[in-house]
Amino acid sequence: MKIALIGKPKSGKSTVFNALSGLSVSTDKYAPAATEPNICVVPVLDERVSRLSEIYKPQKTIYANIEFRDYPGIFGGQIDSKENTLYNDIKTCEGFALVIRNFADDELDSLIGEVQPLQDFESFEEEMILNDLILAEKRLEKIHLDYKRGVKTPAIQLEEKVLEQICEHLRENKPLRTLELKEEEAKSLKGFAFFSAKPLMVILNSDEDGFGKNEEMIRAFEAKGIMAIEIAGRFEEELAKLEDEEAQMFMEDMGIQSSIKDRLIHQSYLMMGYISFFTVGEDEVRAWTIVKGDNALTAAGKIHSDLARGFIRAECFNYEQILEHGSEKVLKEKGLFRLEGKNYLVQDGEIVHIRFNV
Repeated sequence: MKIALIGKPKSGKSTVFNALSGLSVSTDKYAPAATEPNICVVPVLDERVSRLSEIYKPQKTIYANIEFRDYPGIFGGQIDSKENTLYNDIKTCEGFALVIRNFADDELDSLIGEVQPLQDFESFEEEMILNDLILAEKRLEKIHLDYKRGVKTPAIQLEEKVLEQICEHLRENKPLRTLELKEEEAKSLKGFAFFSAKPLMVILNSDEDGFGKNEEMIRAFEAKGIMAIEIAGRFEEELAKLEDEEAQMFMEDMGIQSSIKDRLIHQSYLMMGYISFFTVGEDEVRAWTIVKGDNALTAAGKIHSDLARGFIRAECFNYEQILEHGSEKVLKEKGLFRLEGKNYLVQDGEIVHIRFNV
């Protein structure tokens, strides 16, 4: 999973990145804008994987991970050329985390304007919608030109129909993540990677004094259908440099129950609609990430394409069951091992063995 940290310059994107990674990317308010993203890979330290490793004692334990990419401001006119490589790079990310400044700073206020979290969100939303509309209209122009040249296939006609629907939605200033398309219609647009179609959450970056006092603002974002969490960015950045015991003490003083890393991992999974299933054995215990509602065939393909190609059955049992009974042998004796077909919807926390033949 790749999540893009986006936002206005000096909103605290790199501060969040440092808190997640433990690195020390420059956050100087007068530093020039970066020309490429900062990248870190954060392991998803799922307790279930650790417990399964205790049971199976594998040679390797492999956790899922999230790649966070910290981008300089790319919307709101921050980049001159819309063909900039950052635009193409950000489209490879599966979801956006929009960092919004919610702390006072006289110098920043004079340089880039006063704190206006809701207005900043609306500005980004409008810019993403505009970019998508330009892209969709350009593609429609090309399709109409192809028609004049005698190129008119059923696939192109379907694409035209869906693009017209998309343009109408965007002209109403609505992001594409709020537009429901049929599976066939969505497939016809697979190569576009529209900005406003990406799942989006807001990270409200407050200072220590203001942290915990913005419930009304969080509810305002949620009323727009946007997941939002509040952080104290500078405080979290300093926490990342401390030992666990010392960090926990400071977190309790601030009323923070878990680290920014744990909270953003949890929010990212919720935003993307992802769940985890596990494969286990003497060689490795491993977590795999799929979308909630994916079937056993999709899960098999996540592990290896050959497993999907030669799929026969999925052997499934639940994490809680193996934790309670301690071994697969006991599960089989109690009839808790299940054989499922390719259309079975894999559940969060299930252990899956794929029977296949290629």
